Amino acid sequence: MGKRRSATEVAAVRARLKAEFVSNLSSPDMALEAIPLSSTDRCQWRCSAEGCGHQWPARLQFRTRTVKPSGCPECWKRRNRAPGPGESLADLNPALARQFRRNLSRPNRGPDTLRPQSHDLCVWECAQGHFWPARLANRTNWRGCSDCTGHGRSPFECNVAMLVQAACGLDVELDHRLRLPGRRQNRFDLYLPEPALLIDLDPEWTHNRPGSLERDTAKTAAAIAAGLDVERIRSRGLPPVPVPGLVHHEAGPGVNPEGWAEAVGAVLRGRGLSWRQLTPAEVTAALTRGAQLWQKAVAGPEVSAVDVAPHLEEEFIANLTNPGKAPDRMPPGCNDVCLWRCGKPECGYEWKAVLHSRALAGRGCSRCGHARVGAANSRPGPGESLAEVNPTMAEELIEIVGHPGWTAFDLLPTSNKTCQWRCPEPHCRFEYPAPPNRRTGQSSGCPRCARRRTIAARVRPKPGKSLQDVHPALADELVEVIDEPNLTAKELRPSSTKLCRWACSKPGCPGRWKATPDQRSRRGGTGKRCPACHPPRKSRTQP
Repeated sequence: MGKRRSATEVAAVRARLKAEFVSNLSSPDMALEAIPLSSTDRCQWRCSAEGCGHQWPARLQFRTRTVKPSGCPECWKRRNRAPGPGESLADLNPALARQFRRNLSRPNRGPDTLRPQSHDLCVWECAQGHFWPARLANRTNWRGCSDCTGHGRSPFECNVAMLVQAACGLDVELDHRLRLPGRRQNRFDLYLPEPALLIDLDPEWTHNRPGSLERDTAKTAAAIAAGLDVERIRSRGLPPVPVPGLVHHEAGPGVNPEGWAEAVGAVLRGRGLSWRQLTPAEVTAALTRGAQLWQKAVAGPEVSAVDVAPHLEEEFIANLTNPGKAPDRMPPGCNDVCLWRCGKPECGYEWKAVLHSRALAGRGCSRCGHARVGAANSRPGPGESLAEVNPTMAEELIEIVGHPGWTAFDLLPTSNKTCQWRCPEPHCRFEYPAPPNRRTGQSSGCPRCARRRTIAARVRPKPGKSLQDVHPALADELVEVIDEPNLTAKELRPSSTKLCRWACSKPGCPGRWKATPDQRSRRGGTGKRCPACHPPRKSRTQP
């Protein structure tokens, strides 16, 4: 149950709301003073902040709740959860803040006004001078430079290893990995097989993060407990690793490989191993070999996704899982989610897909795939085409709209593709569009002939309703239907409007006249009779 407000607190809340209250939308006649603070009435508010004045609707109970009462949405958007004192990226992770270059999502926000878990897309610069875009939250979660991801190696380690190898004459292995008792697989930066010496290099830019000292301590203690010979060289300013029996060695500051190689030389000389000073030419040669080793490390796998599927290079847009990493640096079985664009000019569809589904499974543009499947499903098999199933209809086919070159042998009788047809009746030859499934499923044909048949059916009388049946005397006087001489009284309705020729049935009467069956059948069959037997009456207005 929430804490009950005192009278003073209630008065303060009402005073705050009174400055922003505009009207009660639910009960327009009720003033703010008469509404309980827990009311669900919907009210209109105006922000009292200087320079804002935004109006918005909100329920009173949301504005008066004791925990996080609602306020002006526009002011909240402008603040957008700006970090408080001690909560910004610059305060919590100054090393990461130093790599920040610009904010792509909100250019006016920097390390001082960004929270470490913000999803703003920013540009970063690593200690090796590489620029790349990444979300701040990903960087906070230790997602680093994609160019410096060399399968457990870095250009700094490669250069130090080549300098040490040139100065001491011993083989030096990079990224030596082994499984210590009770731990997962661990990696050590340098390993000298002849003295069986493991050396870890701890530059500040990778070992000043929260939890780094604890991890280094646990790893070193486990290695010493396993009977391994381990040395750690740490950047000046970093605290020593608190492991009994471990000598603290320093190098730097910075990541100058020559200075760190000298620190390794001091360790080797202390163990009685040979070490000589390199000439400038030898230093240059060693650094060249280090650069070549690094290029080999970051060159990607021996078989890349591009080697397996070369077309992926043209369709690749971006790596959404590891931004900046292209298919030529990923193995075919990589599960990074990438953005792709169809290479067909008429398509250009963009979609997301895991790399291995494209490189190994051979999947491509889904839109083009649907079109191919639809085209394949629309093609008939042997004996299933329209020409084979319904040759009579196939003879009426002129063309398949949108598919030039297709014939009746390429169509299924149930196809929904629009086709152009020609009526086979000699007196018609009307051309009309229709899909085959409408013609086969509904038995439809020429619409013009269908209309003629419909009209003819409406003209024909029902059984027992013809002119011959209803007015046989009139039927005896029918000579012919002027426009359709083939029609008889049996095929005419009494209400027909077809003009006919009539002859008087009285013996010796020469009367002949024109009239419609409708005119003749009026008034019980006495309408428009023979003009000779029944001459028209003279009008009273005639003289």
